[in-house]
Formats: sequence, structure tokens, C-alpha cells
Amino acid sequence: MRFDTESTICAIATGTEGAIRGAIRLTGPNAVHVAQQVCNFKVPTKWESRIAIRFPEQVTIPQLGLLDVFVYLWPDHRSYTGQPTVEFHCLGNVIVLQSLQAKLIAAGSIMAQPGEFTLRAFLAGRLDLTQCEAVLGVIHAANDKSLNVALSQLAGGISTPLSHLRTSLVHLLADIEAGLDFVDEDIEFISRDQILSRLSDAELAIANLLSQMESRASQTFQLQVAIVGPPNAGKSTLLNMIGQRQVSIVSETPGTTRDYVRLRLELGGVQVDIVDTAGIEESDLESPRGIAQQFTREQIANADLILYCLSVDDDASVEWQPPHGENENTPPVWLLRTKCDLPAKDRTLHGVYANTLLLSQNRHESVEPLLIALQHWANAKHESVNQVVPITAARCQSSLQRAIESIAMAHEAIAHSRGDEVVASEIRIALEEIGMVAGTVYTDDILDALFSRFCIGK
Repeated sequence: MRFDTESTICAIATGTEGAIRGAIRLTGPNAVHVAQQVCNFKVPTKWESRIAIRFPEQVTIPQLGLLDVFVYLWPDHRSYTGQPTVEFHCLGNVIVLQSLQAKLIAAGSIMAQPGEFTLRAFLAGRLDLTQCEAVLGVIHAANDKSLNVALSQLAGGISTPLSHLRTSLVHLLADIEAGLDFVDEDIEFISRDQILSRLSDAELAIANLLSQMESRASQTFQLQVAIVGPPNAGKSTLLNMIGQRQVSIVSETPGTTRDYVRLRLELGGVQVDIVDTAGIEESDLESPRGIAQQFTREQIANADLILYCLSVDDDASVEWQPPHGENENTPPVWLLRTKCDLPAKDRTLHGVYANTLLLSQNRHESVEPLLIALQHWANAKHESVNQVVPITAARCQSSLQRAIESIAMAHEAIAHSRGDEVVASEIRIALEEIGMVAGTVYTDDILDALFSRFCIGK
């Protein structure tokens, strides 16, 4: 991608599928002049409004005649791109929009590249890199939750704490370096306790940001729900009922499932993987069934929720028991009493479960309460996660990790009396890594990787 900000660019800013209204965006040093070649409007000599100037005009389109348009004008640095900007709003017909765009190009503008409007906003300091990524998140939001996450980040959800963190470290570095300048004068600009306290505050702030990145990065993958239980408890039938097709092999013979089978669902905008596992039993570790048990344990360890199937006509199988005992990482367990259309055995259950549901093998509608409960669970799980646009989480984790390591090294340097020069050096490294996150430090490769994902006109 070129980083030329002196040309005047234009592009259709609305969709290419056709709509009642459409818009063409024009920005650059000569944007107003180019627009005036298409329709000869006059720019007010005094312009103090903080919003765009809007006025009706007409444009002559070859073979189509006069086209009524509304012209929106941002004649100075207060526009989105930080450059003079003009928008033409007119009928959303694709041919009309393309014809108007052709006139703007003939008048002296050039076609914008993907993401070039937002790139100019970044280069002008109107947005930082996390906000540019939020713009991309808004464009590609697939549901209300993703849109709200992107809008929150665009409004400064990450930029604000990053800015505060960077300012705090810059001031700390200034205090330390002032002491270095007057080391022979026996003047203490900042005490060791103050340095340690401010480093601890910075470390906590970075750790909180890193936690948000890691939480959101994990949400780029699907939540996993593991269907487990004794052999022949109806697990594979349940998966087929959820998927409304034959996903797993169903047989009266116990132990039919030797490997896990995965079904991907979207529940209320959240993607969930439902995994059917081999029936829990004691088996020789080297046998096929023993290997299947290992697969089952792995899926349980990776699960966010366990659906434990126990048939109502089964009075011999044990209740749910975590493979490695209960701990803080053990996922919640729902008890599913399967085959409830069969005569139930008189059995008292002693386990404590987060939810209990009845399921029939012969009535598909019996799975509906489970799907509703899963959707509520998935939404609650999604809402509990700190919200960061996934592309930001993927890009920033390593930089924040290196920043927190540098702060830790600064702590260690103070503890071992290695000198303020070493402490200052580690703080500079942390500041550079934080700059990589916010975009105050960047490379052409980073910008290419981001803005090449945009569509033209954004």
C-alpha cells in the first residue's frame, strides 16, 4: 500500500449491491477543487461550524442527465481523514454511483486503495492503531455483540488506558533521567520506593490489558461443550438431534464411538463446538477403547461446559466424576437424563449439577429446552469476557507481554542495585512495546497487514 497523503482520492463509500441512497467520498488537499469541477458550488468564506456544510446541488451525468445530489463538505482538518473532504449523497444505483465516480476521477482525483481513508485518519493522528482495527471490526461485525465490542474500542476503550499507561511511564522515565543528569549533585528527584510503586502500578495496568487481549483472543475460537457419559447413554443420538442430521454413528452396541465427533453451532451469535466423546469406561490404555478414553479426557480438559448423559433406565453407571478431581478450572456440569421415554429405574442421585434436563430419544422437541439453555449460557459466557476486537488481541499480546517483562526486569534491577541507567533502559523498552500496540511505533508491514483487510471506500 502506498503512504502518499498528497494525492486526492475518491471511492464509493456505500455498498455495491444497490440501495435507495448511496455515497461517494473524496478526500485530499485538492478535494474541494476537484468537487467544484463536477458541480460548481461555493465554499463559504467564513466557516466556523464544527459540523459539515450540507447543500443541494445537481450533477450532469452522461446519458443520464441531471442528478440531484447533496454535497457534504469538511473543508479543513476536522474531517475523518484530517484533510479537506467532500461527500456526494445521491441515488444508490450502482451505475449512477460509478458514473459520478468516473467524473471525479476525470476531474483530478484517483481511486482510493482499500482502507486508505482510515489509513489517512491514522497518519493524521485522528485515530490510533487500535481504533483503526475497531473500524475494521465495525465493518465486519456479524452480530450486535461484535458491533458493540468494535464501537466500544473505537470510542477509546483500549486507547484511553494505553494513553494513561504511556504517559505515566514517560513521566517516570523523565524523573529517573533527571536524577541521572544531576547524579554528582546529590539531588534525589525520585526515591527508590516511589519508583517501585510506579513500576508496580504500570505492571498492573499492563497485566489488565494483557488479560483483556488473552480473554478476547480465546473468543476467536469457539466455546467447547463436551457430551460425556457412560457407554450407550444416548450421547451420539443427542448430537444427531442437536445437529438435525446424522453426525455420529448410533448403535445399541456400547462403545461404538471410538473417537470424538465435533458439531459446530451458532447460538445467539456465539459459535459453539459440541463434541461427542467415547463412553467413559475402564479400558486397557493400549487398546482402541483405551485410546478413545484418552481422547475423552482431553476433550473434557478443553471444555467450557460438560453435558453429562445418564440414562433414566441405568442404575449401575456412576455419576459424574472429574478425571483429575474438582479444581478451580473444572467446567460446570449439566446432568442430562436421557431416554426419559423408557421406564425409569428407582435411583437417587447425589451429585450437584449446575443444571438438570430430561431428554427423549424419540421426541426431537425434547432437545429444544437444552438448546435454549445452551444459548443463554453461551451469551452469558461471551458477555463475561473483556471486550476487545479479535484482530487487536492477536496483534498486541506479544508486545504487551514483552512490556510487562521489561517492567519486571526494571524491578529486578532496583532490587539488585544495578543502577538507574539499567532501570531507565528497561522502561524505554516497555514504552516502545506499548507504542507498537497504540501505533505510535509501527512499520510498513504492520500497516499493510491491517489496511489490506479493509474494503475500498473505508
